[in-house]
Amino acid sequence: FHQQVIPQFVKQRHKLGISQMDLDEKIGVARGLVSKWEVGIRKPSGYLFCVWAEALGCELWLKEK
Repeated sequence: FHQQVIPQFVKQRHKLGISQMDLDEKIGVARGLVSKWEVGIRKPSGYLFCVWAEALGCELWLKEK
């Protein structure tokens, strides 16, 4: 799941012209954490994943299989 969604988050961040450090601040996480999420070193909690999406103006949808 993360491998499918995170590249979309990166693309949206670039589209909005927001730096990783600006996004760290906007989300309220430690400096450098968004970078670690984007490259897969760390994974955000479910809550922070939703906060990240919201900060980028994205919506997350769940679909039944």
